[in-house]
Amino acid sequence: MLKKRESIVLIGAGVIGMLAAVRLAEEGFAITIVDQGQTGREASWAGGGILSPLYPWHYPPELLRLSFYSMSLHRALSSELASFTNIDPQWALSGLRIIEGENEVFRDDVSHWGQNWGLNWQVSGGKATTKKNLWCPEVAQVRNPRLLSALAERCRQLDIQLIEQTEITGFKRKNEQLLGVESNQGFIASDKAIVTAGAWTGKLLEQIDIHLQIYPVRGQMLLLQGSPGMLDSMLMQDNHYLVQRQDGLILAGSTSENVQFDKSVTPLARQTLWNFARDQLSGLTSSSIIRQWSGLRPGSPESVPYIGPLPGWNGLYVAAGHFRYGLTNAPATAEILTCLLTDKAPPIDATPYAPATHYQKGT
Repeated sequence: MLKKRESIVLIGAGVIGMLAAVRLAEEGFAITIVDQGQTGREASWAGGGILSPLYPWHYPPELLRLSFYSMSLHRALSSELASFTNIDPQWALSGLRIIEGENEVFRDDVSHWGQNWGLNWQVSGGKATTKKNLWCPEVAQVRNPRLLSALAERCRQLDIQLIEQTEITGFKRKNEQLLGVESNQGFIASDKAIVTAGAWTGKLLEQIDIHLQIYPVRGQMLLLQGSPGMLDSMLMQDNHYLVQRQDGLILAGSTSENVQFDKSVTPLARQTLWNFARDQLSGLTSSSIIRQWSGLRPGSPESVPYIGPLPGWNGLYVAAGHFRYGLTNAPATAEILTCLLTDKAPPIDATPYAPATHYQKGT
């Protein structure tokens, strides 16, 4: 008699949920993904696609170890997905140039700091007539909507069940053993469940008295019509950035607003992002603006995510709280989850991301 495959439900069909689903399906698990909206249409879709922490010297080593390892996996991931799905995520080693601004002054040893992390950073400028700029050649970009489309197609190829427009309303267990999840469409039996619901994760887990510090942070973006070659790299100053795609389109981002779950867009953000883009690229005109949108990032203390089993439950896991870096950290997060669920050693020490570690630290 064939052994029954273990079943896993992932709650949230963003880049974290779908990539983890793919890796777990490749290990032989029977996978279902449930999303309250559309597959791949929240924060993973809304961002600029920069594959790196921004101003990384502000972040703790726990985040940087996760991010720098994950960054090393993206090129192969894009090639893999393009090969399987014929959808090219357009990974590109564009490099990132950070210009010193009024709100962000470089630390004096920024080049040396980068070298300590194996980064070939170069500082130039800084004279009376020019501002310092930091060249980060290792920073790549990916066209996140295409990456998400490729992941969704790969999920279908692996017979992963994608259930959209379905809200999870609770979790069922016997003693501490998970039995499945309750939804507004009925009960879904499952051996294990992973909450990958982004900014909605904290709200979802509060239903079972698990309190993780994950909260929504709105980011607004502009899409601009440019022509190929207008930018020779990605560009950043004072937390705003420009990213050009292969077809010439330019993304201008972004804001960081604590407005709960309000996804509306504002005239102020539109003007702020437009002013920044126009200051950097004089060839743009007001007719260059194509559209404006927003997404809700899953904020967390110091942007260190929660990855691992949840206390008090056997079979319930979480992977959320990546803030701006869910896209960047998705490959490493998926690897860690897969290792935890198959009793293998993770590629990096996963202890700092375990919910139990956060509880001990009070975060």
